[in-house]
Amino acid sequence: MAKSATIEDRLAEVAALADSVESLDTRKQLRKHLASKASPIVARAAQIVAKIENHDFGPDLVQAFHRFLIDPIKTDKGCVAKCAVVKALLAADCDDEELFRKGVRHVQLEPTWGGRADTAASLRALCGLGLVQIGARDAMDELAVLLADKEPDARIGAASALGYCGLSATALLRFKVLTGDEEPAVLAECLSSLMKISPNDSFQFVANYVDPEYTSLYEHAALTLAESRLPGIFELLRDKWTSTFDREFKKMLLLPMALTRNEQAGDFMISLIEDGEIEMATAAIKALRIFAGAKTLRSRLESAIEGPHKAQLLDIVRREFD
Repeated sequence: MAKSATIEDRLAEVAALADSVESLDTRKQLRKHLASKASPIVARAAQIVAKIENHDFGPDLVQAFHRFLIDPIKTDKGCVAKCAVVKALLAADCDDEELFRKGVRHVQLEPTWGGRADTAASLRALCGLGLVQIGARDAMDELAVLLADKEPDARIGAASALGYCGLSATALLRFKVLTGDEEPAVLAECLSSLMKISPNDSFQFVANYVDPEYTSLYEHAALTLAESRLPGIFELLRDKWTSTFDREFKKMLLLPMALTRNEQAGDFMISLIEDGEIEMATAAIKALRIFAGAKTLRSRLESAIEGPHKAQLLDIVRREFD
């Protein structure tokens, strides 16, 4: 008697379909797998479908989603299938408002050691983004609820989705940052969304958090500002650097400075290397590795290194730039 295929065998079978998505037979197989009762199989098939442009799998994905809402703890442990399906629907610009509304409010408490855990936080976040994507009138109302969700992943997702809601979302994002959150990643995502929506108007608000007082936020705030490439970012970061004695804060600021790709930033870090203080010079060299393709910069670095730590710093330059 032939041995029954294991779930691993079936997952491998689905994964192999990714190499021939244009084949009619492959599409037929993907439909079969999307109709499976096994959530890992559906999840893997949905991941493949998400990468196919202009497909016609929408009805299959929608049916799979609603199927796994029935007795979900047994049928879709960890929400793996529902999350994969929604990602595929988002990639296909699905406009099924009913589906996103069900998902944004879905809670799935699964048994764990010592209690129960909600495994649907990421699903709620994805469906919140779906409501934004289709332009639902009350999308921000749903995201405001998610921003107060018990689960960090839902709050992070809400903060990210608000970044696509335009200027009307800035007050809510600022309020969340000002009132705080036990999970720093939530506030970090709020800062990112503010800079995405309105970089000029949010500049000073985000810059306030580039401060040693905000130990869990200052690095993200500095990086977010640097990535905006707004005029004056390097000068702001340099002023923050010179106004503190906090060495960890100073070292953290070097990478954001380098990310501005400002010529003055390069000169500033070369000066730190010339000073020869081993710890700060090492941090400056590592920050400048984003320019690793620039041979002239490497030459300047090597020329700038002098003093008792010369051999050690030259070795760091070679490791970082080779």
